[in-house]
Amino acid sequence: MVRLRFTKMGRKNRETYRLVAEHMTTRRDGRGITFLGYYDPFKKENKLKLEEENIYVWLKRGAVPTETVKNILKKQGIWAKWLMMCEGKDVASMAPVPKPIARKRKKKRDKGAKEAAPAAAAAPAVEAKA
Repeated sequence: MVRLRFTKMGRKNRETYRLVAEHMTTRRDGRGITFLGYYDPFKKENKLKLEEENIYVWLKRGAVPTETVKNILKKQGIWAKWLMMCEGKDVASMAPVPKPIARKRKKKRDKGAKEAAPAAAAAPAVEAKA
């Protein structure tokens, strides 16, 4: 049985990973059948490069992705396309899967300061009536 998994490359404390198709009994860092992409967690841009067409070829042949690889394929939208291909739907007409947008959170400090100001203004008015 063939698996799609990552092999560890690089040096100590600076690992990179290659996505390869390997036989299930091959050791993790062993020689893969074919190279399908890479993942470099230390890069700020272009951390991940996948060869989609080759991944689809291996999935058609019955290769099983590991959980980590499957999660990455889901994030990139490749897994959704694969499931549509299995159902017989037209993938070419499918809109590209949008990547999630990182949104900035508002600071709680600013929000609390705005709410505290009207409450402080209302407090002296109550004292004046008493």
